[in-house]
Amino acid sequence: MTETLRRRASSIIHSPKGDSSTVTAPPMLSPQNAWRVLCRRTGGHIARSTFYRWVSEGKLLSFRLGVHILIPWPTLEELIQRCLKGERL
Repeated sequence: MTETLRRRASSIIHSPKGDSSTVTAPPMLSPQNAWRVLCRRTGGHIARSTFYRWVSEGKLLSFRLGVHILIPWPTLEELIQRCLKGERL
């Protein structure tokens, strides 16, 4: 994991007060649900294969728990905003 992703993951998972003893996890989505939300919020111009490629290449922060892949809601919100602005990943 790159240093940037490591910092983003840390800021998402740990409490905003900086107290490392308290961990608050944001809502997590499966890739399929995250892709559906992304398509609805951006007008549906992202192919499913493109979304999964972003996940596998690490362009979209995700966590693997066993066989399950989870995408934090704040990461998806950030991606939606980037797509609406027309930015490329």
